[in-house]
Amino acid sequence: MRTFLLRILVASQWGASLALASGCGPQIDAGSSSGDLTTSLDPYPDPTCVGPDYNDGLYFGQCCFEVYCAAPVDGACPEASEAEPHLSDLPPGGSGICRCEEPQGPYANRAASDPASCCYLVGSIGCEGRPLLIGGEPRLAPLERAPSAWSQSAWRRFERALAGADLSALPPAERRALAARWAERGRNEHASVASFGRFALGLMAQGAPPQLLEAAHRAAADEVRHARLALAIASTYAGEPVGVGPLPLHGALDGVDSLEALTLATVVEGCVGETLSAIEAQVEAQAAELPALRMALQSIARDEARHAELAWAFVRWALASGGPALRDRVAETFARSLELACALPPAGSGGDLPSSAHGFLPRSELQRLRQRAVAGVIRPAAAALLASRPSPTEGERSGTSGRGLVGAGADHLST
Repeated sequence: MRTFLLRILVASQWGASLALASGCGPQIDAGSSSGDLTTSLDPYPDPTCVGPDYNDGLYFGQCCFEVYCAAPVDGACPEASEAEPHLSDLPPGGSGICRCEEPQGPYANRAASDPASCCYLVGSIGCEGRPLLIGGEPRLAPLERAPSAWSQSAWRRFERALAGADLSALPPAERRALAARWAERGRNEHASVASFGRFALGLMAQGAPPQLLEAAHRAAADEVRHARLALAIASTYAGEPVGVGPLPLHGALDGVDSLEALTLATVVEGCVGETLSAIEAQVEAQAAELPALRMALQSIARDEARHAELAWAFVRWALASGGPALRDRVAETFARSLELACALPPAGSGGDLPSSAHGFLPRSELQRLRQRAVAGVIRPAAAALLASRPSPTEGERSGTSGRGLVGAGADHLST
């Protein structure tokens, strides 16, 4: 992973000298909040996990609540449904983390250090891929089990590439489960096309360097290829064509011209999510037994590495003009996102599908890999980013001179 860390540092034009943090504890300074609430509130209950233990390809584990607190607004605590914009340490949902259940509260803070703040319980669940987030929730197109341009031609090519592989030997339940997992991966890759399209519009709204815009459009084209590939693989396991329908986009452009919203979403979806996706895809490729599947995952890993470089380069550029307030929000978002990334719940009573040979890691192995990636790549890179103090001119250079990395092929990740 040291190789990937160096690539991230170069992509964002950081120096080679940095203090390496390690582990998955809260090691990035995220600040604190306080207020003067006088209203009598019940203290928040102990957070719990609720609902079924998912392992369906889209969600993983249970919906688990965590406590988030903030200062009162105009002398009162907002209702739970209106509190999220005021919770500064709540990261936007993104790759690996999705919202679940309705938020609960307000409650009184049980911490003696800040008794006057308003507290809420917010639920999160593990989810796969980089979904298009609208209002904090993933937006995906429906699956269609019919001939589809998203899978048809690639499906036939993939079937020919698998000539000699006896998929019929797989138990029917495992084959159906693998088809479902690859189909959900395809849905997420399909939604990522729109996510990068929205990111490109945000770049234009902020006057970002053209090299960042070019890289964003290349990334969207990569995601088209990933979606077609994943849906073709799903079709192969299913034995029938699997495609996607129209993607609902109402509300997708709300806040697209906000530098803070764009930057925080990029931290979660890109700096954390795409970095994890690149490392995970490379390890999945190493475990895949079918050569065609291994090559597909290696291609995805190379592309995701470039997407991660783009995210880090943009955040560096944004911090150059966003001021101390944006830097503090970025630190808070990194801290919470990394905590959640490390806390992927272990497999429940249903167990993991034994599918490492077919492109998916067991959740227990995935959790260990994420912990290593956070400790060895993301946390030290975030510490270096937040310790730097670029001028606006330097921020423009980071977007410009990073072109060679965000637009070039990626080498293999060292894990």
